[in-house]
Amino acid sequence: MKRLPLFASLALSAFIASCADPESAGESPSGAVAAAPERIATHFDVTQEVLVNFQGADAALRAQCKKAGGSGATCFTYRISLINNGPAIGADERDWQLYFHSVRRALALTNSDAFTLERVNGDLHRLTPTDSFAGIASGETLPLDLLAENWIQFESDFQPRLFVVGADGEPLVIRSTDTDDLSDMVLPITKNDPNNWKRAADDANTLATAASRFAQFSADAAPVAESGWRSRIIPQPVSMTLPQGASVVLPQGIALAAEGLSGGSVAALEQRIATLGLAADGAKGYPVVVAVNADAFEGQPAGAYRLSVTEEGASVSGADESGAFYGVQSLLALVDLSSNSLPQAVVEDAPRFPHRGLFLDVGRNFHSKEVVLKMLDQMAAYKLNRFHFHLSDDEGWRLEIPGLPELTEIGGQRCFDLDENRCLLPQLGSGPNTDNFGSGFYSVEDYVEILRYAADRQIEVVPEFDMPAHARAAVVAMEARYRKLQPSDPAAAEAYRLIDPQDDTQYLSVQFYNDSYINPCIDSTYRFVGKLISEVKAMHDTAGHPLQSWHFGGDEAVNILASDSFEVGPGENPEKGDVTAEQRNKPWSNSPQCQKLIASGEVNAIDELGELYAKRVSKLVADAGIPTMAAWNDGVKKISDADRELATEHNYVNSWAPLFWGGGDESVHFAETGFDLVQSHSDFLYFDMPQEIDPKERGYYWASRYTDTRKTFSYTPLNTAQLAELYPNRDGRGWTATSPSEDFAASVRGIQGQLWSEVVRTDEAVEYQVYPRLLALAERAWHQASWELPLKQGQTFSAETAFVDKRALAKDWSSFSAALGRKELLKLDRAGIGYRVPVPGAIVADGQVKTALPYPGLALEYFDGHAWQALTDDVAPESVKSVRARSADGERAGRAVALDTAQAL
Repeated sequence: MKRLPLFASLALSAFIASCADPESAGESPSGAVAAAPERIATHFDVTQEVLVNFQGADAALRAQCKKAGGSGATCFTYRISLINNGPAIGADERDWQLYFHSVRRALALTNSDAFTLERVNGDLHRLTPTDSFAGIASGETLPLDLLAENWIQFESDFQPRLFVVGADGEPLVIRSTDTDDLSDMVLPITKNDPNNWKRAADDANTLATAASRFAQFSADAAPVAESGWRSRIIPQPVSMTLPQGASVVLPQGIALAAEGLSGGSVAALEQRIATLGLAADGAKGYPVVVAVNADAFEGQPAGAYRLSVTEEGASVSGADESGAFYGVQSLLALVDLSSNSLPQAVVEDAPRFPHRGLFLDVGRNFHSKEVVLKMLDQMAAYKLNRFHFHLSDDEGWRLEIPGLPELTEIGGQRCFDLDENRCLLPQLGSGPNTDNFGSGFYSVEDYVEILRYAADRQIEVVPEFDMPAHARAAVVAMEARYRKLQPSDPAAAEAYRLIDPQDDTQYLSVQFYNDSYINPCIDSTYRFVGKLISEVKAMHDTAGHPLQSWHFGGDEAVNILASDSFEVGPGENPEKGDVTAEQRNKPWSNSPQCQKLIASGEVNAIDELGELYAKRVSKLVADAGIPTMAAWNDGVKKISDADRELATEHNYVNSWAPLFWGGGDESVHFAETGFDLVQSHSDFLYFDMPQEIDPKERGYYWASRYTDTRKTFSYTPLNTAQLAELYPNRDGRGWTATSPSEDFAASVRGIQGQLWSEVVRTDEAVEYQVYPRLLALAERAWHQASWELPLKQGQTFSAETAFVDKRALAKDWSSFSAALGRKELLKLDRAGIGYRVPVPGAIVADGQVKTALPYPGLALEYFDGHAWQALTDDVAPESVKSVRARSADGERAGRAVALDTAQAL
């Protein structure tokens, strides 16, 4: 929702206040004077901005941060400005509260005693007027300066939907903030300090500008012959020959004749063909004959296939149904839609890994069934075969569970109910209402449809319900159930309760909750998990695709206040925040049920409760006949022998820790303790990370300041140590890593890309973050490149070493990116995928505007101060104010970048 610029809003405020419209004059439609909350919601504009982003050199502010309990005594300051474009709010009108979302803990209001600041829970904060509140005059801008933990480097950290609550308890969203477009609400990160994009004063990263992008993209580029990109299949096959002969033209589309494929898989392929505009015109289409022939692929893995393309027709032979399916997808990958043709070719191919995954978080913010189905289509097109479906988290429970309706009726909704009898608290910019992606869930029928849709595309769905931490939605829902049933049926009320009511342990989770962990020491917890497994298994059985893998989550069951970033205050270490001794307990320390369990000898210490949970859940999973259990690193770190300690036949870990923080060593640890590995390292494979170092780019950045398509393409799942030679850490500085023995490779079952959704509120944002990085993920999951070094135990890599063949990597990237830009993006357009259109690089040199893109083939435009026009070689540089790229189909424009002609070369 766009609004007038602030100067225009302020200039018109007096006129607005004098209009005859009763609402504009501060009156309700009935003619009575509107209450202060209604006037604030109707007339206020809000801006948010960073003031100072790191306080290391400011001893006074650092001391204030330490005293306030900031992590590492590191804080920044930011401002929320309330701009009154309507009637005055009087000094005596104090019976209201302002609620706002902040993904950084706001610790103090530093410039005013007119409000008290409280953090309600998670990211929800509120400001309450005090006796010192002097009112907000018509036309006045009231700045509220906040001291907050850590820093904000990207504008997407700020959240929309501020709301006011009056004496009647009814919440009203400030209308100007009821949007997911932050452009009018968030001021540039560098507005108050040109270095505010940095995390620390010595941050060695390079801010993305037109010139820096030009240098980067130009250095990455190498010429690729047209024949090279036309014949490039993504992901690249094991072998490919191109016989002499003319290209095959498809004027009447493709006619598919498949044997050995299920009807659903044939329909999925025909849907893909039609989506690309290649549906056969009657019986005249180009004939493609598909068959499954297991005997011809002895010794080959599942998914192996052969493809032959001739002028007369194409044939596909698969080792199994998935191989036959992938062979057709490779045929379609050869097609150039701009000419509706493809080269003659012979392809021999098989997948590198059995697990080629993509993870989608729908817990933090809900994403529609439609965007999930579109994602499954694209996974299938690029031969990804595991859909890791993160269906619960602190902020939402997203799957209907028969017999436990509270999980979705309450846990699947966010609204303003401080008692949480109707819904969860607002979080992550959802505001007080349920009319956005903060709320929502999939019915049983939805989930069964997704399962069948995935199976038809050779994709296994791996459901995840994250516990024992990240479980607030379940905890709150089951507590609401308890309160409802306890008066009439105490036994039923207790049956699925997830907490020990006598546990008064103080803790703070990674997402700043103090009540989000289920208790691993009580029987009702496992009754709940058993019920959950049983119901989800029944859904898979109904779909006709039995549940093969259960992911229990297990991550981050910690008290962050007990970490080394804090000390019992008042402390003496200037680099630690002060907290009380009671706040530094480990989770469940004060639970009588857990103390009883420790006394019994079943576990030796509080530290072992996470592993106790893993072991008990493993037994439930195995008893349900599910062969595989999975977890994130944290949930199984203390298990020393997975085969002996876990009941499930197969167990794997998503190894997610950033490589520069020792993520490679963690992967080795899990391999040595008997786990298979799905390499998921956050600094290369988390698609919620920004795609470049530009504060306007969306993304979290705790693991990486940027992860563009090329960085994901460069990932090396078996020898991750070599990446220390290629990419810096999040501060732009070098790091070192050492390769394990060659035996390590046997433990790697695959790789997986992740999209967490804290700052991904909409379906459009999902597609912007995932594509085209998904294609680079698919490339590395399917194909082992020549520049990936073999494991050599003890070999150490750093920014100073030169073991990696960087020329071979650049050449491979150029081939991939040419095929991406000239062929695949148009296919994404045809499928309705809103991928990220890249921001171009541009400089002025030799009297011309010179440009570069990370992948070629997209049209460029320039803005001359009045209108956007096609950018051609003869455009005078002085006419070019900014440049942008358009999507392959020309329908969408990417973000524009200003051209600094003052830095002409």
